Amino acid sequence: MRYILILLSFVFTHGLSAQDTVALNFNDYFNQVIKYHPVAAQANTLTPMAKAELRMARGGFDPVIDMDYNNKTGNGKESYTYFTPTLKIPTLPGVELKAGMEQSSGTNIDPERAKYDAQNNTFNGYSLLYGGVSVPIGRGLFIDSRRVALRQAQLLQNLNEAERIKQINKLLFEAAKEYWNWYLAYERYKLMQTNMVVASNRLSFIKNRIKLGEEKPIDSVEASIEYKRREVLFVEAMVDFLNAGYMLGNFLWSENNVPVQLKSNVIPAQNGSESIVISSDSLRTLISFADQNHPEIVKLNVKLKQLEFDRRLAAENIKPQVNLNYYPYRSFNSAGEPDGVNNIFANNYKFGVQFYSSLFLRKERGKLALSKFKIKQTEFELIQNKREITNGIYTAYNELDNLAQLIKIQEYLTQSAEVLRNAEEIRFDNGESSLFLVNARERSLIEAQVKLVELRAKYAKAKVALQWGTGVKLFAF
Repeated sequence: MRYILILLSFVFTHGLSAQDTVALNFNDYFNQVIKYHPVAAQANTLTPMAKAELRMARGGFDPVIDMDYNNKTGNGKESYTYFTPTLKIPTLPGVELKAGMEQSSGTNIDPERAKYDAQNNTFNGYSLLYGGVSVPIGRGLFIDSRRVALRQAQLLQNLNEAERIKQINKLLFEAAKEYWNWYLAYERYKLMQTNMVVASNRLSFIKNRIKLGEEKPIDSVEASIEYKRREVLFVEAMVDFLNAGYMLGNFLWSENNVPVQLKSNVIPAQNGSESIVISSDSLRTLISFADQNHPEIVKLNVKLKQLEFDRRLAAENIKPQVNLNYYPYRSFNSAGEPDGVNNIFANNYKFGVQFYSSLFLRKERGKLALSKFKIKQTEFELIQNKREITNGIYTAYNELDNLAQLIKIQEYLTQSAEVLRNAEEIRFDNGESSLFLVNARERSLIEAQVKLVELRAKYAKAKVALQWGTGVKLFAF
């Protein structure tokens, strides 16, 4: 297995050196994730879904046509025919407009749906056209279920937009971590490759000096052990880089939901790890922004508004339902001639009052109490979320600031370790030091270099974590 890995590393190494490498920029990578990743596509459906919900809610105010036709015939003769088309138009203030026609004909008509002929003492068919309003003066005067559904659907657009930002931000946050893990794996791979080559060249150099009698044979054992140790580290780093590329591939897709796998010559671009300075004023600005615009805060604020509409509706339903109906009409006889009444508003109209109320109102009062408790729960959740988000921003800021300081220290340590290694090599070339000390100095340098790369990768991830914790869009989408 070990020889297979070494062979694989040889092929992989020469594969990278033989062909031109392609750098994958962090922003280009983000852009591809947003454009093609299934989770991003799924999140983008939330906006049209909210529009569909709003369209449904507006449908509650659509005009409605209701038509009723009844006919009865006996022994080949028409007993009665009733035709009653109706048009109802709900309005946003709660008033319902209504217009219609009542038409009847036949020999056996219901007296309530016929016109009395006093001369012949008969009930004849007739037609009646009417139009008017139904006005709620109790329950439904200020708010009703249709208006609540419309307001909540309008709020749902803000809710779904916040949820969309939340889902895409979470996706990009995970994608960013994988990118910088891949970056770290590549930098370690390069370091291990370089140091393995150094150890290989040193081993050849020592063997030549032994042949010339300038070094002891035991030094070749020391050089060979160090080379093999670095060969193992290189193979491990190479496998980590390959695996990191596969993990990064989880976020890479193309059109038509086709997954994309990184080619062997694709490497991370050297950008995104530069230090940034955030002042205390900037930190307060971030916290203030998150307090109003973080997706979780936006969602809870919208939820509170929706629950407030539920509470208002529950309070409205405690009132008795009292509707006043007024419909002026104009009647026509069976020949289609209008009656002789001129002032239809004063003489020909239908007026009614509808009243409904539960005696104990237990259902209504229970629903009102329940809506108030839901509001309280959401308010507590909002307070807790604001606290957690604020502390999360402070934590991310402190980590970012700490990493910036650690990078400066580690850069100094790395430079110092390189100076010591170079000095030890000069002493070794002059016969004043041993190969063991040179290797020890070089190991310290390698550790310092790897630590510096790790800190830079952590810093890059910490920058994204601070943005994510603030709730700001991680990328333009």
